[in-house]
Amino acid sequence: MSAHKSLLLRVEVRQAGKLCRCKHNRKHAIVKGELRLVIKDPGPGTPEYGYCPACATGMIAQAEAKLAQLRAELA
Repeated sequence: MSAHKSLLLRVEVRQAGKLCRCKHNRKHAIVKGELRLVIKDPGPGTPEYGYCPACATGMIAQAEAKLAQLRAELA
């Protein structure tokens, strides 16, 4: 039996290595050492996108709602 395919692509939470800006809102600064959500597009040589905790929380809530909707459609 084959393994289940993950719906989450390359997503992780890790510390910022240097000062950077949130990909969703450029006004949000992510300082060195602060946790951020990092999303990397599939494929070799693709860039990483970092999101501040405030924006990431909203993104995760939207994803949870979408997953709940998909789960309800399958039931």
